[in-house]
Amino acid sequence: MSTDTRKIAVIGSGKIGELVIAHLSTKYPLAVYDMDLKRAEACAAGVAEAHQLDVNDGESMRAALKDKALVINCCPHFCNLAIATAAADTDTSYLDMSEDVETGHVIEELSKKVSGNFVPRCGIAPGFIQIVAGHIMRNYADVERAHLRVGALPENPTNALKYNLTWSTDGLINEYGNPCEAIVDGKLTQLRPLEGYEQVVIDGVEYEAFNTSGGLGTLAHSMLGKARNLNYKTMRYIGHRDLMKFLMFDLKLNEYRTILKQILESAVPTTKQDRVVVLVTVVGRTEQGILTQQTYTKIVKHGELYGRHWTAIQISTASSAAAVADLVMRGLMPHRGYVQQEEIDFSAFCDTPFGQLFKE
Repeated sequence: MSTDTRKIAVIGSGKIGELVIAHLSTKYPLAVYDMDLKRAEACAAGVAEAHQLDVNDGESMRAALKDKALVINCCPHFCNLAIATAAADTDTSYLDMSEDVETGHVIEELSKKVSGNFVPRCGIAPGFIQIVAGHIMRNYADVERAHLRVGALPENPTNALKYNLTWSTDGLINEYGNPCEAIVDGKLTQLRPLEGYEQVVIDGVEYEAFNTSGGLGTLAHSMLGKARNLNYKTMRYIGHRDLMKFLMFDLKLNEYRTILKQILESAVPTTKQDRVVVLVTVVGRTEQGILTQQTYTKIVKHGELYGRHWTAIQISTASSAAAVADLVMRGLMPHRGYVQQEEIDFSAFCDTPFGQLFKE
């Protein structure tokens, strides 16, 4: 199919948005929108046009999107519905990188109005983790268990939390504090966040893993009846989970998230020296009835792109989103309307200029 030649709108020019812009500007015309015009201009300089935009102004949103092929939402999860609603009203394809479960259900309903694609949760987890897990699970006649693990980690942790802020604090609190979907013994289940503790070793480094919200995206629903056990956990360095559980549940700061965000952002430093660790393990029986295990691992490190330094979380998340955007613009989604990440073809994803990072 031919590539759509209309502009892509990128809303939000923060940590992830700026690399999405850098990636896609190498191939597509872009328009960049942000509440902070100076920020939009800085990210768009030399590669795209820049505009100020309030996502809560429905009229302005619709005017901005009316002639666009695709809008990429790089804003926090609480902006999802405003942007997705405007996209549906203007028949504009829509992508986001949110892990938020509640808004995902509404976005699925909005997608029924469009002739293009609505593809939420295009980051790493949810996002790429579903693409690779779906790819592996298709090799099995019966999936006994599928374990999805992702860690966004500092390279050199020095504080008691053994953690630095590498992405959205709002998103971090959201995944640590909300219920977690899973399949347990063939039944769709909600698990408590920060529970389900385990330890794993990857390339000689020991990590802890525990339940967090949103990382499965739609995978638990699409694999119901096909996988007996399926779960997602976040990986951290040993000792992190106990301290976060104390803050969020023993001190009840999960009920006072604004205060928790202030505490974390005032006490936990950010870092540009990080890594993203991905582990997918699937155990099941082949068509021949043989019990086998297949594992995918990937470690993404911070580094240089387009003449500047980017963090691992920026590289992994923005590259995943840009790869999906490229498939949407080229008409290579499996069908119109709402597309689940696990429906996206792994090989096609990796063959894009932005998805090559994830090749096995």
